Amino acid sequence: MKIPPSTSLCVFLFVGLSLATCARGEPAPLDIGAMVQPLDEWGVYRVEGYSTWGPQVTKGQDGKYYLVHSRWPKTGKWFTHSEIALAVSDTPEGPYTHHSVLLTGRGEGYWDEAVAHNPKIKHFEGKYYLYYISGKKQTELTWYRVTQKIGVAVADKITGPYIRVDEPALSPSPPLYNLAVNPGITRMADGRYLMIAKGEIRPVAGGEPKPQRIQGMAISGTPEGPFKILPEPAIQDIDTEDASLWYDEKRQKYFAVFHAHEYIGLIESDDGFTWRKAENYKIIEGNQLMRANGSVLATKPPFQRPSVYLEDGEPRLLGIAIPAANRTDWHVVIVSLAQ
Repeated sequence: MKIPPSTSLCVFLFVGLSLATCARGEPAPLDIGAMVQPLDEWGVYRVEGYSTWGPQVTKGQDGKYYLVHSRWPKTGKWFTHSEIALAVSDTPEGPYTHHSVLLTGRGEGYWDEAVAHNPKIKHFEGKYYLYYISGKKQTELTWYRVTQKIGVAVADKITGPYIRVDEPALSPSPPLYNLAVNPGITRMADGRYLMIAKGEIRPVAGGEPKPQRIQGMAISGTPEGPFKILPEPAIQDIDTEDASLWYDEKRQKYFAVFHAHEYIGLIESDDGFTWRKAENYKIIEGNQLMRANGSVLATKPPFQRPSVYLEDGEPRLLGIAIPAANRTDWHVVIVSLAQ
C-alpha cells in the first residue's frame, strides 16, 4: 500500500472529536481530522521531574477514565529508564492525576530486562491486557533497538497488579526485521486477535542506509499470543511509526492511525489483512494545533504515537505524543472532545 513520509514527538494530546452521521442515519465515512477541537488549557498532563510519552485513554469498570502512558526521569533516557504509569480522571478529557506505576523493566536475565515502554491497555474476556515493548539493557539506542520485542501482562483490574506472560507476545520475523515494537491490538469480528506492529523492511548490514520502518500485521487465537506475523504488511511503501488499531462495528471496518514524518494518517481494511488509505486519509498535517485561547501549539519535531479512544463506537479522543526540541521535556496533552 502506498502512502507519504513519517515523524517523531513527545507530549500526549487528547484531541476532541465531533461525531457525524449520514442524513440517512448510516455512519458517515470516518473523518477524524474534521473532528479535532482546539486544545484547552487544562489539557496538558505534566508530571514533575518526568517526561511522558505514548498516551492511551480507556474507561475502567469503575466508571473512571484512565490514561496509560510511558514516563522516565528527565535526567534519564527512555531506553534505559522508561516505565509504564497510570493516571486517572472522572471525565475522558481530564484533568488527569497520577495514580500508580504499572510496569517496569523485569531485570537482568529476562528478555524485557531494560524498560517497559509504549503501552496499550485492552479489556478482553473480563481481563485487562497491558501490551508493552522492552529489550536488553544497553547504553546506546543503536544496539538496544535490535533487541526490542512486544510483551503482555494480565490483570483482573485496570489498576493491577499485572502478571507478565513470560515469553514475548511478538518477536521479529519476515517481513518484520530487527525488531517488533509499538503494538496496536483489537479483537476481530471472528473472535481472533489482530495486532499491528512496527518493524523494519530489511536486515541491517554494514554500509546500508537506515532500514525503512513498516507496519506489519500479526494474528493470535488468544490475547496473550504468541502472535504470528502475516506475510503482507499494512504499510510498507513509506516510513511510518506508532500505529493504533481498532474495529469499527458500525462501519464494519478496521481502522489504524499512525504517524509519518509530516502528518498523522488513517488507513482502513474490510478484513484486517488488506489495507488502503481511508477516505479521509490525513488527520493532522504539520506540527501545529490550535489552542482554545486562539494561540497555536507548535513543535519542531512533528506529532507521534497517535491513539484513538472510542465511546459508543465513535472516536471521542485522539491521543498524540509531542517530543520536545531539547529532548528532555516530553509531556502529555489532552484536548477536549466535541460531541
